[in-house]
Formats: sequence, C-alpha cells, structure tokens
Amino acid sequence: MQPFYLSKNSSGFYKAYFVNTETGKVIATKSTHSTNKFEATQIASNWHLNGLPSARTTSCSNYKNNSAPSSGMDLQSIVNRLTRDEALELNAMISARFSLGAFCDEDNDVAEVQEPANAAVSEPVTIDSISLSSVPQSENPNTSESVLLIEALTNFWDFDNSEYVKKRQLRGFDIKQRNCKEKLGIVRRYWATYFDADRTVQSLTSRELDEFLLSLRRDRGLSADTVNKTMTAGNMAFEFLIKEGRLEKNPLTGVERFRVQTRKRGIPTETEMKQLMALDWDWTDSVYKLAFKVAALFGLRAGEISGLQVCDIDAVADLLYIRHSWNDTDKLKDTKNGDDRTIPIEHGVALELLANARRNPSYSDTSFVFWSSKVNDQPIWPSSFDDDFYIAMQKIGISEEQRKERNIVFHSLRHYCATQIAQRTSLEIAMKILGHRTEEMTRLYSAHETQTKLNNVKDVLAQGWKILESA
Repeated sequence: MQPFYLSKNSSGFYKAYFVNTETGKVIATKSTHSTNKFEATQIASNWHLNGLPSARTTSCSNYKNNSAPSSGMDLQSIVNRLTRDEALELNAMISARFSLGAFCDEDNDVAEVQEPANAAVSEPVTIDSISLSSVPQSENPNTSESVLLIEALTNFWDFDNSEYVKKRQLRGFDIKQRNCKEKLGIVRRYWATYFDADRTVQSLTSRELDEFLLSLRRDRGLSADTVNKTMTAGNMAFEFLIKEGRLEKNPLTGVERFRVQTRKRGIPTETEMKQLMALDWDWTDSVYKLAFKVAALFGLRAGEISGLQVCDIDAVADLLYIRHSWNDTDKLKDTKNGDDRTIPIEHGVALELLANARRNPSYSDTSFVFWSSKVNDQPIWPSSFDDDFYIAMQKIGISEEQRKERNIVFHSLRHYCATQIAQRTSLEIAMKILGHRTEEMTRLYSAHETQTKLNNVKDVLAQGWKILESA
C-alpha cells in the first residue's frame, strides 16, 4: 500500500494524506501548496522520507517523531496482543533504545514498577496513557483490518460471489442480477478509474468522496441520476462492511446526493392512439401489434409482456395473471415489486394471445406467449417492443425528434392505460390493475388529461360564455 495519496482541495491545491500502511487510516494531512500534481508528489515524497516540516503542520503530531518518518506499524494492534510480562520487557527495551527511563505516571514523575503478587494477567499497565493489556478488544475484531476499496466494491456487486447477495437470498429476498450487473459496471467505469487499486476504504474522507462525485458531474458530464447511482454503489457496500464489523463508519455519511430533474412521461393523444390501433404496420397478425394492445388496454410493462406464459391466460373467465417479468440478465423473475396481480381481459384479446402462443413449435402450458422465433423457449426481449412502436409512431406522422421531445416510449402506453382507468373507476381498483403499492404512484401514472375530461371542460367554458353573451 502506498504511504500517502493526493487530493485537490477547493482552491485547486493538492493536499497530501499520509496513511498507516497497516490499517489504511489517515494519520496526517498537509497541503503541498502546489497545483501541479508532479510537483506535489515530489513534495509529499520528501515529507514521507524526512518528516513533515515544523511550520504549518497538521494536528496529527504523532506522525512526526524527532523528524523521522512513521514506521507505519499499528501500535494499538501490537499493544492489544501483549501479555503483562511482554509489556514489561518491551518497556525496558524502549527505555534503553530511546533513553526514556522508567514508567511515568500521569504527572510525568518517575514511578517504580512493581508487579503485585496477585496481579491478574489481564490487568492493564499504563505507559504515557497507552493501555497495555493481554485481553484483545474483541467487540469489533475486524475493524482494524485494512479493506481495499475497489476489491470490496467489486466483490459486493459480483452477483455470483457476493456475500451480501447470498445472505439476502437466504433470507428470501429477490436480488436482481441485472441491478448487480449495472452497479458492477459503475464500479469499474468510475470508482476504479478514479481511485488506485491499493486505496483502502478506511483512508477515504467525506470531502474526498464529495470531490469524486462532483468530478463525475463536472468533468465527465454524467447525469445527476448516474452520479447518484455511483454513490449508491459505494454506500450499500460500505453499510454492509459496517454490519460485518469490518468498517467503523461510512465515509459517504454527510455527502449530499444530486438533485434529479425527471421529465414527465409523455403519452400519445387519444386521436393518435386510434391511428396507431388502425394502422397497418406490416404487422397484421403480428406479435408486436398484439403487445401494443396488451400494454395500452391492460397496462402491462414490457418485461411483463415478455414474461407471459400460456398458463397465465384464462380465456374462459377472461382473466390475465401477471406473475412474472423477463429481462435479458435475470431471465424469468418476479414482477417489479414482487406482487402478483389478476386483471380482467377482453375475450378477443385473450384468444389472440393463445393463438399466437400455439404457433410456437415448443408450445406447452409454460411456453411463452410472445415467443422468440430464433429461440423458441425464450420470449421476445422487451426492448424489441420499443423498436417497433417507434416505427409505428413515424408512420402516423410523429418524427423521431418529436417523439423524443414529447418523451414518448413504449412504457407510455402503461401511462395511457392508467389515465383511462382513473377516469372510469376508483383509485383502489386502478392500483390493483396496475400493480401499484401506493396511491401516489397511481396518481403519478394517471396525471394526464383525457379527451373526455377536456370535452367536459369545453362544455363548462361554453356555458359560461353563453351567460356572458346574454348579459
């Protein structure tokens, strides 16, 4: 492990952080008063070899001992392992080496060392307020162990080998491999390219981490949402290390997250939806138009459409059971929030779904309704629904630029469905159909004006105008 590292302060000067190479903890800090990294490195190297200068030193005076560099040894760890006899022998050796004399009491008066005849092995001995005891501090046995930052983050988000993932799964929680894969990519792209491989978690400071996150936004131009995800990738790992007793405190505590300004999801108008439904997209009897219907009429997410199996369709009772979702990493998994739901379905659409499923050469009760023609036992990937939907939008006269400006995607069809349901039924029923756990989420999805509502407003305004005209 390197004995020091550099970090720019708010004024642009490089500050040197000297680290105990055994524990990874920062033991001294000092500004190099240089904005040149090469020059700052030379200055810090000289301080490491010859000791910190007496002027403008930090409060960490224990780093400097007679202008000699620190040995880097974890003295507390050594002390905790000593027996009483070893402590006495060590004191004699230290006294002879540095001409310190006998033990000193709290007033620095010389005190004769006498061992009580009935002294217990675990009784502490004090040398200049340093406690020597044969009893190790065992409440947090691993917090003195150095934890390499990049290694810890990588291991935490490695889905197949993560202790965190294994323990959560044993407790019955559904951990998405896709999320772990995303966070592991973030660790490799951002954390590992900013911090050296030999940096320890214990050596991190909140100020340095704040500068790291700010640099991602300022220098690399990342979105606020991506920077927040980068912060989450570290924060969850640090909290796990604390829980495991390997870290005393989270260095991200107090670091402020970035404000994310989300764009409101746009939806096609009712006129546009009618045009899309009537449009021949060259998908007559096509699975993509069928997916469009399921999303627009029943509010299914793209992953839930991909995850539909034959056994999920009851064409007698006209019910659709939403029990799974599909993505390219986790494959067939639970729904987004882990809750199953049952929704009524139009009989004709139920028959269309079953007819499409029966075309599959590997048709069975558990085969996919939207099966892939390339791999029969796998469904069409959710992203494919987006692609065909965008082509259809262009065919009714909405350019790609206009679609992006209005923020319309395949998921917008779920918002359209939510809006239609909210105008025709109670909030409670809308929540059940859409699979929302909170009323706030349902309101968010249904916060669009329908043509029916606008027509009602038009009637009210017209009546008001007539009143004014007759006055």
